[in-house]
Amino acid sequence: MLGICSRYFRNECGLDALDTVLIRLMVSVIFLLLLIILFSPSSLRIRMKDIPFFIVFGLFKIGSDVTFFYAQGTIELSMATLLQMTAPYYVLIISIYLFKDSLTWKKLTALVLATTGCLFVTGVINGNMDAEISGVLAALFSGLCFGMFVIGSRIAYNKGVKPEASLFYTILIADLIVLPFADVDAVVTAVINPDGLVMALALGILMTMIPYFILAWSVKYLEPTLTSILSILELVVAGIVGFTMFGEELSAFKLLGIALVLGSVILLNIRLRVDYRKKVGKYIPLAYRQKEKDPSGDPPETE
Repeated sequence: MLGICSRYFRNECGLDALDTVLIRLMVSVIFLLLLIILFSPSSLRIRMKDIPFFIVFGLFKIGSDVTFFYAQGTIELSMATLLQMTAPYYVLIISIYLFKDSLTWKKLTALVLATTGCLFVTGVINGNMDAEISGVLAALFSGLCFGMFVIGSRIAYNKGVKPEASLFYTILIADLIVLPFADVDAVVTAVINPDGLVMALALGILMTMIPYFILAWSVKYLEPTLTSILSILELVVAGIVGFTMFGEELSAFKLLGIALVLGSVILLNIRLRVDYRKKVGKYIPLAYRQKEKDPSGDPPETE
């Protein structure tokens, strides 16, 4: 749903991608800071040696946002999202070396399904692809930067940094880097009117702070590869938003592509549910586990 806000600031306010990134980062970092102060103030304490890490991944955050907003303004939302969703390929390759993630047939099958679906959505398969090359390249580069952000979240967690701290300092540093290059006067003018303020809050809170925190938190429990593949579901929403809000075509080929992407997500979720049952089995009280083995018998008095 980022396309709703990014196209508003681009088309209605005349802001470029860098200005929109400043709005996104500024709003999200302010509200994230308030939440951390209220609920987890100790998270603000970090080690000085971690600052270069946040700078590097702050730059990846900027690269991902700027190129993605540019792509959303030049090509269809579904296509921009699709090309950014090449991130799992980068994450898959890097995670094998960094985190010793396993390369299973299920992951590869899910990626093939998702990729085929993406080809249908863009019109590559039926030869109807018509898009600006600059927008295509921008979206692809955004995928690389987004994948590195997922990797950075996992590295930060492995280093003992809490997800909220990792997200806050990454966004804060990215915000400080963008500030000198953005048109601050134009940004202020865009957000002081009621419509602009609503769009800014939606962009910073609903579409940045909340989803990125969930993403950073999820790497505590999922491999980075799975996290990035599951995020391909973005493509489905982008296709629906593009059709309903901007009148973009939603043809039979695109619907088939969306179905294939959903199929890849379902395939991964089946594996996750099986793993989840295995993991929580040891936490089920002994009495209930015994009753499962003998349904006709009564559980012991004590657990």
